[in-house]
Amino acid sequence: MDKLSKALFSMVAAVFIIFTVIVIGAIYIFQQDELLSEDNSMDPPTAKLIINNEEYILRLSAHKWKVGNSISENKNINVYAFGQKESPIQLKKEQTAKLRFIQYQEFHLKEIKIYLWKNEKHKEELTVKENNTFMILNSPGNYVLELKIKSNLGNAQYIRNIAII
Repeated sequence: MDKLSKALFSMVAAVFIIFTVIVIGAIYIFQQDELLSEDNSMDPPTAKLIINNEEYILRLSAHKWKVGNSISENKNINVYAFGQKESPIQLKKEQTAKLRFIQYQEFHLKEIKIYLWKNEKHKEELTVKENNTFMILNSPGNYVLELKIKSNLGNAQYIRNIAII
């Protein structure tokens, strides 16, 4: 190779390396800003349990959610067994808890129900107030919290393993 060919080859290699670094950097930045994140526009809202300014995400389980002509669906599951798969969050008895929903599209809640499962056969319904708050039970123990919502876009069920201390 003569000097001109070597210089040209070096220049092309340098441009390729710079271009590669720019592309990788751009992808990294977009992912950090969630600009390339998963499309959640078909999913039910994310449900969060807020206690003493701590937020806990509830796990979406069974749901049927319709947006436009598309339906996102997951069939019923064994609530207690599903909830037992994760480590419990520690909650104090008789605390006030608040529900918050992160919406991916506009929806209107028609009904909210919360149950605490002591075992696979025994559950207790908790009273949910208009501001989406409810009281944690006074009975210490391990429970599976089940949240069920009905809305104009469909139904969704959320689960979380909790330990009341």
